[in-house]
Amino acid sequence: MHRLTQARTNVNLIFASLEGGWGAMQRLTDMGLIPGERLRVLHNSGYGPVTVLIKGAKVALGHGLAAKIIVEEE
Repeated sequence: MHRLTQARTNVNLIFASLEGGWGAMQRLTDMGLIPGERLRVLHNSGYGPVTVLIKGAKVALGHGLAAKIIVEEE
C-alpha cells in the first residue's frame, strides 16, 4: 500500500484508507470516493493536483488531499 501521490498512471487501484479527519472523508465521499472504491490515476506529476478516474468521471484532487489517501494496486 502507498499514498495516491506515489501511484503510477494508468494502474487500477483500490482506495484502502484515508489518513485525515472527518472533513477530508466527507469531501471524498461527496466526490464518490469511498473506501473499497476502484480508481485509476490519469495524471500525476509528483506535485500539484492528481487527476483520477472514479466511476467514469475525471476528478482532480489537490496534492495535499491526495497525499492523505492510501491505495493498493488491484
